Amino acid sequence: MEKDMETIKVYESYWKSDTDLAWSLTICIWAVYAILKSGYEYSGMILLGMFGFFVVINILKRIWRKPRLIVYDSAVKVNTSEPWSVLFNDVESFYPTRYNGQDVIGVRYKQGTELWKPEDEILDSRKSRVRYPENLHPGKPYEIYANGLEMKGQQLCDLLNQRLER
Repeated sequence: MEKDMETIKVYESYWKSDTDLAWSLTICIWAVYAILKSGYEYSGMILLGMFGFFVVINILKRIWRKPRLIVYDSAVKVNTSEPWSVLFNDVESFYPTRYNGQDVIGVRYKQGTELWKPEDEILDSRKSRVRYPENLHPGKPYEIYANGLEMKGQQLCDLLNQRLER
């Protein structure tokens, strides 16, 4: 009997959260400077409070990180505001692509499965899946967004295809 593979969790990259934190801290410092220079005007205090809040939020996000993707033996779970899964039994292959400057891993379903659609139809409907606010999880179920993750898009795609082959 073959041993179960390990579950792999893919988080947002620290670099992405570090960049957000650095921008917030920079603006906080600028706000403190503006307050000191202007003689404690309200506009600087409001700015300081607002970006101080962003600093706190970024620190909390860093402490309580949640994986964006969890790769199991039989599926990959995509943690967005509304989580969704891709079952490997239904998938023919994963392929790397780009859309509007973002790395995307396309999901090509097996013909005859419930989610199978021709490539042209998937590409034509991509804009509507991403554009409208009611899509709380853009790309579902045909694309997995790979921007800002610890793993590069190609590495993640290779990992998913390896799991698919088993």
